[in-house]
Amino acid sequence: MDGLLRSLIKTVRRRLREDEEVTVEAVTRELGYTRQYISGRFHRVTGRLLSHFLKEKRLEKAARLLKAGNLRVSQIARRCGFDSENYFRQQFRHRYGMSPRQFRSNGTLRALTRRPQAQMA
Repeated sequence: MDGLLRSLIKTVRRRLREDEEVTVEAVTRELGYTRQYISGRFHRVTGRLLSHFLKEKRLEKAARLLKAGNLRVSQIARRCGFDSENYFRQQFRHRYGMSPRQFRSNGTLRALTRRPQAQMA
């Protein structure tokens, strides 16, 4: 993997850890490149869309917060960058095969790797 993508992944991890915005615009702005350049480079190297990768990382953070158990689903959705709780619930169910509440009760953090995809971070 090239240096730019390593920097991208480090930036995403830090932003998630520090509860900063994790969008294509925010990440590319911080790295000092255009959205088109980094998105194109990411896609050429990984075969994936950068926006999908970032959404996946935000959903993984949401799963960890759900298991911590002290925030409401609506709070977790906002904290992970989802403006709409309904959209968050829909995307979470699509990714993990269960609702956020079901995941909190019955899911495991091993479910973070439920889908066989190349994990980059």
